[in-house]
Amino acid sequence: MDNEIIWQKIFDILKNEVQQETFDLWIKPIKPKEMIENVFILQVPNKFYVEWLKKNQKMNIEKLLQEITGKQLEVDFTIEQDIDTITKGTQLEPLPPLPEQEFETHIESEFNPKYTFDTFVIGSSNKFAASACLAAANNPGKEYNPIFIYGGVGLGKTHLLHATGNKMVQTNPKLKVLYIPSEKFINEFIDSLKYGTPASFKNKFRTLDCLLIDDIQFLIDKERSQEEFFYTFNTLFDSNKQIIITSDRHPKDLSNIQERLISRFEWGIVADIKPPDYETRVAILRKKSESEKVFVPDDVINFLAEKTKTNIRELEGTFIRVVAFSSLTGTPLTIDNVKEILEDVIQRQESSEPILIEKIQEVVAKHFHIDLKDMKSKKRTDDVALPRQIAMYLARTLTKQSTIEIGEAFGGKDHTTVIHAYNKIKNKIKTDIFFNTEINKIIKKIKQSET
Repeated sequence: MDNEIIWQKIFDILKNEVQQETFDLWIKPIKPKEMIENVFILQVPNKFYVEWLKKNQKMNIEKLLQEITGKQLEVDFTIEQDIDTITKGTQLEPLPPLPEQEFETHIESEFNPKYTFDTFVIGSSNKFAASACLAAANNPGKEYNPIFIYGGVGLGKTHLLHATGNKMVQTNPKLKVLYIPSEKFINEFIDSLKYGTPASFKNKFRTLDCLLIDDIQFLIDKERSQEEFFYTFNTLFDSNKQIIITSDRHPKDLSNIQERLISRFEWGIVADIKPPDYETRVAILRKKSESEKVFVPDDVINFLAEKTKTNIRELEGTFIRVVAFSSLTGTPLTIDNVKEILEDVIQRQESSEPILIEKIQEVVAKHFHIDLKDMKSKKRTDDVALPRQIAMYLARTLTKQSTIEIGEAFGGKDHTTVIHAYNKIKNKIKTDIFFNTEINKIIKKIKQSET
């Protein structure tokens, strides 16, 4: 449906809903600009319109958009001078590369120092992927390029990307290495079109020595972002620059992604990461015990490895729960005590029914006596924010959903919000015995509601 037609329908509805004076002042001057991916951009006269519309009409317009198009779209605003810049910008020659110092500041990646090849436990389920990344880190763009790693949530794909980045910049600090989730790539691309800065966007990504892009599956159905990534890929590949991509599925299973991109994903190495086998799980737990400087008996480690089979994230989460509970209560780490602490985990392993985020939200909302709709709201009061963070933490530990998918389930929150909530609750569980006990009660309620 044409953007003008869509806006005219919304315009007519708002004309009947909004008072005449308000409509004439704030709604009438709006013009539809364009649809970029799932963002409907509206042109307004100045920043005061942006502020007023975001506060008073943005959610309503998004609701009307969904009713009219049948799609869940976002609304964003740009002012007239921005539009002029975009229009003029398309007629100009490409901007020259930014000065090296300014560019390096712009692409600064914060690689997690905990994610290194030394802390990555290698087993039969991930050896090929880890070996390929290490080879690329030692000799970027030369041996294996591109590298495409796929596998489920919590299996170490992001760890490998950060490990590669850490290794590269330690070996050669002058290398321009960027780690970026594909969602952020999409958002930056949209912003570059919105604000008329496509040359800066291209310069940022096409002059890299190594691009590490996470969760490429979020390019699905994003036609213009796919187009941009295609040219970015070609530029880097033709310049012998390293590209490493991760996904939750094999390239051939990426539906609604251009065939020419799928083909390029398979030009180099395609390596899968499977859930860790028993021996690898034991090794992971032993390394975790060493890094946390806590003694865990071998029989307990073996028991944890046997009962937690899905992914590394859940395995480490189970370890933290057991150790934290033991430390805070003085309970000895014996098999019988661990069985009691992990009653919900054991039951879940024996059940084939997956836990749904919706069920987690429902149980947590009921436990804290708040409205279920608050789980997806923008309220930040303590009585709502903490339960929402707990639900996000549980969604990450009890389901296989990524942080991006969890954020979407909580009203379109950014994945960084989910990560912040997860870390906050995890740390609180470690230090507060009463909070630890409360979380265990909630987990039991969730598990009981699933049976």
